[in-house]
Order: sequence, then structure tokens, then C-alpha cells
Amino acid sequence: MKKIVLSLTAVLCLALCLLIPVSAEEIAKEPALESEGFSYRLLEDGSAEILKYTGKALQLVLPESLDGHPVTSIGEEAFYDYSYSMENVVIPASVTHIGSNAFSSTDLAEIEIPAGVISMGDNPFGYCMRLKTITVAEGNPAFYVQDGVLFCREDHSLVCFPNLAADPEEDEQVTYTVPAGTEIIRGDAFGGVECLSGILLPDSLRVIGSQAFGFCFGLDSLTIPDSVTELGDAAFDTCAYLGRVVLPAGLKRIPSMLFYECENLYDVDIPETVTEIGDSAFDFCGSLEHARIPDGVTTIETAVFEGCSSLGSVGIPDSVTEIGAHAFNGCSALAGLQIPAAVTKIGAYAFSFCSSLKELVIPDSVQSIGEHAFDFCSKDLVIICGPDSCAKTYCEQNGISFRVE
Repeated sequence: MKKIVLSLTAVLCLALCLLIPVSAEEIAKEPALESEGFSYRLLEDGSAEILKYTGKALQLVLPESLDGHPVTSIGEEAFYDYSYSMENVVIPASVTHIGSNAFSSTDLAEIEIPAGVISMGDNPFGYCMRLKTITVAEGNPAFYVQDGVLFCREDHSLVCFPNLAADPEEDEQVTYTVPAGTEIIRGDAFGGVECLSGILLPDSLRVIGSQAFGFCFGLDSLTIPDSVTELGDAAFDTCAYLGRVVLPAGLKRIPSMLFYECENLYDVDIPETVTEIGDSAFDFCGSLEHARIPDGVTTIETAVFEGCSSLGSVGIPDSVTEIGAHAFNGCSALAGLQIPAAVTKIGAYAFSFCSSLKELVIPDSVQSIGEHAFDFCSKDLVIICGPDSCAKTYCEQNGISFRVE
């Protein structure tokens, strides 16, 4: 009989692969247990996962066990937005997993990851504005710190860039270079980091997670290498000073809220390979002046360009069949637009508050127009439509000027 010998690394890898994340909805279905100011649940092996802390400690030492059950996991958002100014927390050696956003938005200034922690969700320490130092206990097989930044060996991912890790001198511009070999920037990895004006990404990078750079107020430009094939939702949410972004050439999908409230974004080239643009992708990008949607996109989703008050022109390809609700709501500089002949539906509020729009041709292909689609447009707006069209009927019912051609 052959003997199968697994190295420690292989065992850990197997364990990581078998870990199945538990959603907040699933947790909510199970009755929580209470002990020592902690809400917790029992895992299948009888150990405890901390779900919430209801105490008021500023210096907190987490228990190694609750009611005799060893604490092995800190759940998703367990200490998120903790009401009291928790400055320090000691994680016991029994813990093997820390969930996504477990300590996010707290006042932690430093944190040590025990040697036994072999898995984490998305950045457990995002938006900790005072966080400066992360250390990993000697002997930890899964995580390490390089130049003050937390990485995971298993998937070659950057987990957490502490807000004060590159604390600049007054008025100094700071650029961080992500190490070569990094393949993933996890969700919230740079969440709330204020001190970086530039980030250089390596050609090894494949994935940028959800809200990876959310609220990075100092970031002013970024080039995403062509090696990146996946961008998470809201990856650049509220990067207020982000002016120019180069997207990867082979990108197929622009996710929802990718540049939400990037109010200074003026230049972004959407690659020809993109076939889907998620809802609110450019929502409230008030400095964006021009946009060209690639051929192959079939739907302009909800609120894609909502609040883009400087948007003067948009190129819509013949492949588009639907213009979603709020798609161009608030595009006050939009003076003209060509709606393709394949479009069959225009959603509610699609062109409301387009105060510069004075003429719009709506093809006979359009069979449905949502309520308030043209509210608060220019008083001189004239809809050009066919004699038996849905657009003509809509104009008659809503008191909108039209011309039949």
C-alpha cells in the first residue's frame, strides 16, 4: 500500500480550499449565543465564531474560549464601526480565521496576526484611519508583512495597506509600488487610505477586488495593466481626486459603481472588448465630458451616467437595445444624442434634468418609455418621432413637444 505524505503547506492549502464562507444572511438565520459581552455561534467542529461585541472596552483581549468552546473564528463585520474608540485588540492564538471587514472602521492603531490564522476574508482592517502597524507572529504559514503591508502567500494577494503605513511629511506626494508577483488586490485592501497620490500596479496582477481603492481621496491617476481581467464592484468608489484612468485592453465588463462619485474623473477610455457596463458605473462623475460606449454593449444600465453634469456627448452603438432608468439623469450639459434603431425600451427618469437637451430623435423601435423620462429637461425640448410611435403617444400624454417625421 502506498503511503501518502502531505507537507504542512499542502495540508494548509487543502484546509484553505475547503473553507466555505458563511454569509451574513445565513448567520442571521441561526440563533446567536451570548457570553461575556460577545455574541457567537457554534461551528460544525464545536468551536465558536464571534459575531458581535456588545461591551465597551477600549483595550480588548478576545477570549480563547466562550462557554468552554474554543474561539477559532472572528466573523464578518464582527467589530465593524464599533461605537466606542477601540484602540487595541489582542487576538488569541486559538483563532484561525478572520472574516471580511471584521475590524473595519475602528480606531485600531496596530494589530498583530497570530501564527494560527491561516485564512482571512476581504480586508478585516479597512477604513481604520489610525492604523499604522500590522505584524504577523513568527511561524505563520499564510500571511506576511512587507514594507508595512499585509500579504497572503496562498493566493499572492495584497490584503491590507494600513492607512498610515506611508504617512507622508506635510504636503508630500506618496506613491506605492505593489510588489511584482502580486496577483490579487483584495476587496477593501486600500479602503480609506488617504496618504497615497499614486499606486503602481505590476504586470502580474489579475484581479482587483470590490472597493479595493474605495475612498482613496489622494489618488489622482492610475494605469491598470492589461494582465487584469477582473475588476470588482465599486473598486474606485469615491476616489474624489482621481482624474485619469487607463483600463486594461482586454477588459470585458465594467462593474457596477466602478467610478461612483469620482467627481474629478475627466478621462477614461472604455476598451473595445467591453460588452457590459454595470449600473451606476460612472454615477456622479461630474467632470466627465465625453464617453463612447463600445459596440457589443446591449444595455445602458440603471444610472450609468447619472449626475455626470459635464457630459456633453455620448456615443451609443447600434448594439444597444435598452436605456435603463436614470441612465442620463442629471446630465445637464448633454445637448444631443443619437438613439440607435435597435432600442426598444427607455427607462424611468432616463433623461430627466437634461436641461441642455433640445432635440431628440426616438426611433419607432422604442416600445416602452418609463415615467418622468424627460422631466425637467429644456423647455425647448422637441421629440422627433414617427406618426404611430410609442414616443408620440408618450409625448401627447405627458405634454412634451414633438414633431412627426
